Amino acid sequence: MTWSMWLVPPFVTSIFFVLGVITLYWSIFNWVTAKAESLNKPVNLNHVQIWVGALCASVSVLALQMLVRDSHLSWTFTSFQLLILLFVAYFLQIRIPYWMIVIAAVAFMLINGNIQEPLSWGYTFTYGAFYVVAYAQSVRMWPHPILRYLVTTLIFAMALWLFVKFRFSLSWRTYVEELINYMILAGLMYGYFKLQNKDRRIKDRLFQVANWDALTRVKNYAAYDREIGYQFQHSVAHHRDLAMIMFDIDHFKHINDTYGHLAGDEVLKGIASTVSNVLKKDGETLTLYRTGGEEFNVILPGYKVEQAQAVAQDVFNAVAQLSVKYNESVIHVTLSIGVSSLAVKDRNPLDFYKRVDANLYHSKKNGRMQITVD
Repeated sequence: MTWSMWLVPPFVTSIFFVLGVITLYWSIFNWVTAKAESLNKPVNLNHVQIWVGALCASVSVLALQMLVRDSHLSWTFTSFQLLILLFVAYFLQIRIPYWMIVIAAVAFMLINGNIQEPLSWGYTFTYGAFYVVAYAQSVRMWPHPILRYLVTTLIFAMALWLFVKFRFSLSWRTYVEELINYMILAGLMYGYFKLQNKDRRIKDRLFQVANWDALTRVKNYAAYDREIGYQFQHSVAHHRDLAMIMFDIDHFKHINDTYGHLAGDEVLKGIASTVSNVLKKDGETLTLYRTGGEEFNVILPGYKVEQAQAVAQDVFNAVAQLSVKYNESVIHVTLSIGVSSLAVKDRNPLDFYKRVDANLYHSKKNGRMQITVD
């Protein structure tokens, strides 16, 4: 805002507005993702980022513009609007269809009551072009990103503030001051998001290490332990069916001794990929876990034992047809599988696990290459 209204410099006000929107965005984003994780629901972080970012940006711009529309102060939030555009297009990389940009631009001019002004049309067209260029700069891996960011930001800011200068008859001094303030804010915004992205990448790597098996790229025992604990409690509380499949690779030690441990790794990766593809066909809620050296588990929420047996048969058949090539050798493998469902006598997840494990042991003890169900 201006000194004459709140006795606060426009630069300071812009900082608080920008930080407020970004803080609101991160707060909602973290709350949504944490809520999804607490409910043990799968969450697409990219979709959450897009929806939360678009919501925060739209509400912020429209709310502030409603306060100053049809007044001599309607230009004061120009820098804020440009920063929000960078927030949406460059940092969040939200892809907006061109037709939606046109509709939003016309609606914005109608709200401001300046749709009949030629300069407003010029400003709106340039603003839309700024979005297109900023988005392209962000999603393409071109060299010198910070230099391109600053140059692009400066060029469009000069053009857009020029429209504002002539539209509201601002002085050149005001034009230059606003441009300098805006570029400082744009630079601070770039640094802020770089720090946030670095922190998020570190958290993502820690999450991957904590939940995913590095070799097979399927979830690990820690992820299984959390999931079975949740599914067990949920099934008991709501009287829902719950089944489990456990399998391991027949004569896996012989494969390592004959072909080497690298060959064994290729077998593990081949089986993990094959079984994961089978599970995708049988249901989106099914996930494969590597819980031991050559031991894998599948948790089946809402499945009766007969349904779980059908999935186990699909897994068994798919692996039986698998051929793993290693150097000049072709390795064929089979599975021993145990299947069971939650019983009234199961007092905790470990009781359930032991019964499934007993069925797997029965398959191995009685000749391997078979499925045991109780």
